[in-house]
Amino acid sequence: MKYEIDLPPDVEHSLAARASETGQDVVHLIQLAVTRFVAEEVSPVTGNGQWSQELDDRRCALIDREIAGTITVAERAELGALQRIAEQHFDEVAGPPLEGAVKLHQQILSKDDA
Repeated sequence: MKYEIDLPPDVEHSLAARASETGQDVVHLIQLAVTRFVAEEVSPVTGNGQWSQELDDRRCALIDREIAGTITVAERAELGALQRIAEQHFDEVAGPPLEGAVKLHQQILSKDDA
């Protein structure tokens, strides 16, 4: 599909600057932006939402393709969905360590009392 869009001047300027900074063409940057939006806002969750070794293997393969610069727009959307599922899984399995933050908070509170 091909679309013609009119962007506000400030968006055009930002897009041109970003293209210049990254060495990528404007069309590619627009494809990335749309792909990310669709992946975040529209894509259904891959599989049943449960993390598995198969999903992790696919995520790693897509990361390799992204690093190599050979990832397609559809694969980039898939990678975004897989990343969100992975992050959700890792947060459930092993949430961020809070001991240090709790200790610091207690130290701050004890200084306020002194």
